[in-house]
Amino acid sequence: MQSPALAIGWEFRKRHSWPLIAMGVYMLGLAAIKLLGLGPIDSISVVPPDGRAAVLIAPVSWLFMYYLAVFTFGFAGDLAARQSIFPARLFTLPVRTADLVRGPMLHGAAAVAVLVQAATLLARWPWGIETPFVWPALTAAVFLAWTQALAWMPYGLRGVRVIVTVLWLITLDAVVLLAMHYEVSEPVMLAILVPQLPLAYLTACHAVAGARRGDVPDWRPRFMRTPAVAAAAPLDRARFASPARAQLWFEWRRHGRTLPTLVAMVLPFELALFWIARDAPALLLELLVLALITPPLLAIVTAMSVSKANPAARDSHAVSPFIATRPLSSAELVAATLKMAAWSTLATWLLVIVAVPLALLWSGTWPLVEQRAIRLSEIVGVPRAVVFGLLVLATLMASTWKQLVQSLYIGLSGREWIARSTLIAVLLFIVLLGPLVQWIVDHNSARALLWNSLPAILGALVAGKMLAAGWVAVRLAGSGLLRDRTLARGAARWAAIVFVLYGVLAWLVSGPLIPQFFLVLLAILAVPLARVSAAPLALAWNRHR
Repeated sequence: MQSPALAIGWEFRKRHSWPLIAMGVYMLGLAAIKLLGLGPIDSISVVPPDGRAAVLIAPVSWLFMYYLAVFTFGFAGDLAARQSIFPARLFTLPVRTADLVRGPMLHGAAAVAVLVQAATLLARWPWGIETPFVWPALTAAVFLAWTQALAWMPYGLRGVRVIVTVLWLITLDAVVLLAMHYEVSEPVMLAILVPQLPLAYLTACHAVAGARRGDVPDWRPRFMRTPAVAAAAPLDRARFASPARAQLWFEWRRHGRTLPTLVAMVLPFELALFWIARDAPALLLELLVLALITPPLLAIVTAMSVSKANPAARDSHAVSPFIATRPLSSAELVAATLKMAAWSTLATWLLVIVAVPLALLWSGTWPLVEQRAIRLSEIVGVPRAVVFGLLVLATLMASTWKQLVQSLYIGLSGREWIARSTLIAVLLFIVLLGPLVQWIVDHNSARALLWNSLPAILGALVAGKMLAAGWVAVRLAGSGLLRDRTLARGAARWAAIVFVLYGVLAWLVSGPLIPQFFLVLLAILAVPLARVSAAPLALAWNRHR
């Protein structure tokens, strides 16, 4: 290859170009639906988005967040670390620092710009949705470029990278929102955005050059009482009571901060929209729901890195000797990942619980939410309203943890094609869910058919889940990965959680319209069992092959 930047970008083209190709095929399919007139085509609302708009908005948003993590090397580095997350293995290449930076920045900017520009063109033609023409794609490229520059810069304290990146991107987002609010013309928007690209590039070159020389500032002694305490702190952190504790610490350093960091980057931009929805209660409710489901959605992206056995392995889903020779069983290795996911979920939701009320207060939209809460309490009573709110919060937190760990057995199996196929299937289901719900809401016959078929559908899903769980339990017992007492204790805990959830649901919606067996089926499906239990089997098979 003639250009070092193109050579460096070869890895991105080889491993991460397939989602963009799949998105292009998907957009061509959407255009064909409109041009060929396949079925009734109604008008689509983008602001606020309806179910049909999610067919385009959801996959584009997903792919943009995926490329944001890929081109900043967020999956391979510690976002909260002091040192740069730019891979150190690239520092040894016989190329200039500018070439190291130019490769991922050029390919990243091109990927996100092509993605957003294609979505813009599809919205304008053939669907006829009025959208800006050029500057959305340029905004995506600028957003990615500044994220790369600030992520690759070394910092003097842990966590400062996240704070600086979030604050700068909030400022950039606020400028764009103000320009949209005042209906600034597209040439003015281009004049604001175009200079950002060379500035971000120069900042990234400076950051990577310092990281390549090993220049990592250390501000820790300034925040400690004496230099002796600062020198002793790393040694104290290196002592662990057991190998399991050490593995938990290692998993947290590798993946535990990824989800809270991603949410901290995305959430401010969603909460900034609260200022626009001060006079639109329906839009505010949709934005609030979007902010609350952001952690579970981003957890699916984060799970791609959590499920990898070791990033240093030649095959990203293979178990390296470094993992296989640890003094821990396969079950203990999986247990450390499950605990790490629980702590990551807790840290993420603490951030959401603090940020969302503050955004509602500062934007002046708190009275709108308070009115809806009062109306709900008047209808169902204060105790049921409080329990319902806590149940929704617990469900969202459990869903976040579930998304982090339920695909663990797929990643640990060592079959990368299975992981990719599963991710595509999940994203396709999410994309189709919006129009399907919209169609059910618009047609009375569809609602009646769904309601009559729901018990049979849930019964079939429960039967499949229990059969899979039984098969996994037999394999776990036969392989000796878990003792019979451990399996029995785990089954008892799972049954206890199911019965508690059933009791809460029965108290909330008690009445003749909803049969009790329906609530039992819902509780069984809500609590994860088979897929999480299969993770030790997958790791053991991959570990000893």
